[in-house]
Amino acid sequence: MSSSVADSVFTKMTPNGKITLFIPQREFVDYLSWIQPIDAAIVVDREYVHPERSIAVQLVSTVRYGREDDEVMGLNLSKEICLANVIVNKVPMPEHLTEMQANLLRIYGDTCYPFHFEWPSGIGPSLTIQQPAAMKGEPCGIKHFIEVFCLYRGSCQPHKRSTIQFDVELIQRHGSAEKSAVWIPPAVTVSRPLLLALGRVDMEVCLEKTSVVDGEPLIINISIANQSNKSIRGMKITLTQFYKLSFSEGKRKVPVNRMETHTGFPIAPGGTLNQTVMLVPRATMGTKQEGLAVRRCVTSNVSQLAPSTLFADPSHSDIFGFIISYRVRIKLKVCQTPLKATVMAEMPVFIVAKRDSEHFSHQPIGIEKCPGNSSITFRNRSSAFSK
Repeated sequence: MSSSVADSVFTKMTPNGKITLFIPQREFVDYLSWIQPIDAAIVVDREYVHPERSIAVQLVSTVRYGREDDEVMGLNLSKEICLANVIVNKVPMPEHLTEMQANLLRIYGDTCYPFHFEWPSGIGPSLTIQQPAAMKGEPCGIKHFIEVFCLYRGSCQPHKRSTIQFDVELIQRHGSAEKSAVWIPPAVTVSRPLLLALGRVDMEVCLEKTSVVDGEPLIINISIANQSNKSIRGMKITLTQFYKLSFSEGKRKVPVNRMETHTGFPIAPGGTLNQTVMLVPRATMGTKQEGLAVRRCVTSNVSQLAPSTLFADPSHSDIFGFIISYRVRIKLKVCQTPLKATVMAEMPVFIVAKRDSEHFSHQPIGIEKCPGNSSITFRNRSSAFSK
C-alpha cells in the first residue's frame, strides 16, 4: 500500500443509534486460490446490551435474474443464500485480531464485538445488469452485503430501527503466482474458401494482450492475404459480452464496442494488408446500455464492464451467479460474389477487474460515513440462527 493513501474505516449506524458497524474496506478480492476475509467489528451501546438480546451478523449473497414487476402469484425471480453468520454476543471473539479490531476493543471495551468471515468458494463476483431508465425495482445481478440485526427473546423478526445493511463488493483478480487460470493464446488463423468463387482468403489475428481492464485499449494486429479472385471491401471489428446463469440454460450476448474500417481497402485479388487497430472496451459513459453487465464500484459509484469470470480449475466451473465472458470478432466483407460472403475470425479476450481503491486500512481513523436507505425488507432468520 502506498504511504500516500490515507487510512480510513467505513462505519454505519442503525437508525436508533444503538449499534455501529466498523469495516476497513468495501472491496474484497478473490485471487482464485484464496479470498480476502472480512475482519470487522460492531460496537453496541452499553444500555442496549441485554442477556436476552442476540446481536447477529451475517454475510448474504443475492442473485436476481428477473424483474420485480414479474414476481406475481408467489413467483420469486431471485435466489438468496447466507454465506456466513454469527451471533457476536454469544460466541467467543476471534483468536487473531486485526489492528483495527484491537484498537476498537481497547477504546470501547466489552461493548465491542469483533467478527471474522471467510468467503466460501464458488461465489460469483458482484455485478449489475443495466436496465432501461423507465424500469423500476432492483436490477438483475449479483449483490453481496453484510447485515447486522438484533433478536430479542428468541424472536425471528427484528425491527428495522436496529438493523444495518452494508453493501460489499467481491471482485476477481488472478494473483501473480496463479498458474491454474486458463489464458488462451491471443492468436488465431483463418483460411476460408469463398462460396461460388475461386481461391480463398487467409487472415491472421493476434492480440497484444489477452487480458485488459475497462478503458484500456485492446490492440489487435491483423494480417490479410487475398488469394481469391474477388476483392475485399472492408472490415468490421466487434467486442461482444456474453453472460449466462450458472443454474439455468441459455446465454445472452450484448455488443460492447464496434468499429468499421475501410483504410487500406479494397484489397484486390492477390493483395495483402497488415493493419493494427485499437478497440477500447468500456461501459458507455453517461448512458445505460440495456442488458449490459457492469460492475458498479461501491465507493466511487462509477460503472465498469463486468470482468470475465475466472475459474481456478477449468474442469470445475461451478459458480453461484452469472458467468461473464467476452469475444472479439473480425469480419471481412467480400464484394461481387453471387452470395453474401464473409470471412470471420473470433477469439476470446479477458476483461479483468480494476480496483476502485488499493488501501486496506486497519486503524479507526478518517471515519467515512456511508449513505444508505434504512428501509429494509426483512426475511425469516430462524433457520439461519437456529443452532
